[in-house]
Amino acid sequence: MKKLWILISREYAQVVKKKSFLIGIFLTPIFMVGVTVIPSLLAMKKSAETDKLTIIDLDGQGIGKKFEETLKRYKLDDSSPAYDIANIYTPRPDDSTGISNLRKELDSLISAKKLKSYLVINKAVEQNDSVVLVGRSFSISTNNRFERRISDILSGIRLQKSQINLGIDSVLNLTRRIELKEQSPGGKSRDFGTVFLTGMVFVMIIFMTALGYGQTLMRSVIEEKNSRIIEIMVSSVSPFQFMAGKIIGLGLATLTQVGIWLAIGLAIYSYRGTLDISADIMGAIFNPVIIFFFLVYLILGYIMFSTLFALIGSICNTDKEAQNFIFPVTMSMILPLIIGMYVIQEPDSTVVTVLSLIPIFTPTLMILRLNVIGAETFSFANSIVLEATLGIILTALAIALIIWLTSKIFRVGILMYGKRPTLPEILRWIKY
Repeated sequence: MKKLWILISREYAQVVKKKSFLIGIFLTPIFMVGVTVIPSLLAMKKSAETDKLTIIDLDGQGIGKKFEETLKRYKLDDSSPAYDIANIYTPRPDDSTGISNLRKELDSLISAKKLKSYLVINKAVEQNDSVVLVGRSFSISTNNRFERRISDILSGIRLQKSQINLGIDSVLNLTRRIELKEQSPGGKSRDFGTVFLTGMVFVMIIFMTALGYGQTLMRSVIEEKNSRIIEIMVSSVSPFQFMAGKIIGLGLATLTQVGIWLAIGLAIYSYRGTLDISADIMGAIFNPVIIFFFLVYLILGYIMFSTLFALIGSICNTDKEAQNFIFPVTMSMILPLIIGMYVIQEPDSTVVTVLSLIPIFTPTLMILRLNVIGAETFSFANSIVLEATLGIILTALAIALIIWLTSKIFRVGILMYGKRPTLPEILRWIKY
């Protein structure tokens, strides 16, 4: 029993005496609170800027003007109006050319971020409930407000046109709530569930690829370090060549996997006519702009995170030690999953834009923003394409810096045994 107690005490002391244990006491609850509270706070976050809107009223009953009046009740925290109706256009419903040109002009204003969105109220709307909201992204609170206000206006019009003596079913039909249709600039319909699902698919592929192969690389370095095989390896090649060989080798395996996925995807796309798959899903997944940036960010994300995992493997002696370093790297990769709902509603907000340009967040956050906004042409006139290109440049520069730092630490760390190095020791390795 005494010997058992000695073993228990030894194992317990090995864990609780480490600084990582003390840090984990505080980091774990902070992380749990962050995961549960931050998404809720972002979802409830009010816009800090007035949304500039335009209305195209094809019905001819003054619904656009009435809608503008109802929006005056919504205010920002500083009491400024939440919505600003820039113009109310009332073209003739049969002037299809004029309406098409007007929508193209408004689409260009949305792409240039000079207009948040515009509302199209179609002819005979009290019968067909045909109202369309066009924009780059859609806020749940704004959509609910618009649906409620337009539904109230249409209910009032129907009741005015109806007779006094009506049954309960007729009253309910007259006061029914509309379902606001959503479109991106250009007239392509957007579905919130489809946008969210396809965006998460792209993010999860990058996340699982970088995390899975990165940890494989880290464990390989730790295993070869402990078995002293690494000493034989670095006697024939430089530490940088050793590290680069591992990263590139696993990277080619990653590209092979992605190539197979693309082949399967092309096969599905070629048989899209016989498969019962939503056109919205097909359009989002097989968008050439998104596919291009997805492949670039997948490669950049893999190189960046694999290099970080190689660094972790070089300074650790066991998987248990490495877990403390994996945590912050994993959290940076999982951030889009935490704030995904907010990103989908406000992909152009200052917070999301700044975060997506921080290299460690760029691969996952930027591809999510691209999917939400739905860029369809490689034009720098579209701000999201320009920002995504800037993100590639910043991420590539960050990768070059990470590789330079990692190579300096890696060349010393792979030959260090017995204990994990301290931060001052690692800094000395960099200066060496």
